[in-house]
Amino acid sequence: MFDTIIIGAGPAGMTAAIYACRRMMKVLVISKNIGGQVIWASDIKNYPGMEFVRGVDLISKMSQQMKDLGVDLKTDQVKKISKNHDGSFLVEAGKDSYLAKTIIIAIGLEPKQLKIDRENELTGKGISYCANCDGPLFKGKSVAVVGGGNAALDAVEVMSKIAGKVYLIYRKPQLKAFGSLILAVESKSNVEIILNSEISEIIGREKLEKVKIINNVSQISRKLDIAGLFVEIGHEPKTGAVADLVKTDTLGQVVVDLSGKTSCDGIFAAGDVTQSEFKQIVIGCGQGAIAALSAYKYIQLKNS
Repeated sequence: MFDTIIIGAGPAGMTAAIYACRRMMKVLVISKNIGGQVIWASDIKNYPGMEFVRGVDLISKMSQQMKDLGVDLKTDQVKKISKNHDGSFLVEAGKDSYLAKTIIIAIGLEPKQLKIDRENELTGKGISYCANCDGPLFKGKSVAVVGGGNAALDAVEVMSKIAGKVYLIYRKPQLKAFGSLILAVESKSNVEIILNSEISEIIGREKLEKVKIINNVSQISRKLDIAGLFVEIGHEPKTGAVADLVKTDTLGQVVVDLSGKTSCDGIFAAGDVTQSEFKQIVIGCGQGAIAALSAYKYIQLKNS
């Protein structure tokens, strides 16, 4: 029986594990990967106390601190969480099952897809959801980035240093990223910004070869010869394992109060999976700490 099982090992989950261990709680972290979206971030310049840190380095430090405190870590996918009659929880992951007094959901978000024919077949064969991960594979080639927010423009900025040509495709008439990012991208000579446009077709047999785009205003279409396509249109929570236990909003995000408590007694949530408006590393860490301390207090009150 664990005091808490933390689902997810991004900044929120690892911070929760660190805080829980420092309260002498018996902790298990279950996650399909270590680091979440932060491992995709190349340059982080807004983490307090660090003028600059690479995403992989920040995650490495957090992970090592967590392990040094003795956190049990299982690399697996949680299939289902159910609540027992005594108020404890049964967590099913892979072929194993675990018991816990409390649960902390910190699974973050997963990339949204375009949902176009051939997208799944060509993912990993030219289509990617992570420029920092896969960008170097397209050195000197032509690529496209879909999206108009900070993540999309960050991907364009990264790829402008690697690829020969970068197309930025956005379905609306105006980009929605930070002004400084827009200016940085607009200054790149090898970047072409295509607004009011969407991808209508993905073309390629064994690998991505072209995309067909259509202008939403003029209805004029054109084809782009590209070797890589980076989809940066946002992320969504995958909360199926707890969908029957906790309240979620219209976006599928877990609803929590200021203490990280969900609608189900004993289950807490932190980080990007919650309805918090701002998805930032430092906010996820803060929410992870709050969730762990709240889980500790919950057990204390239950035992008193």
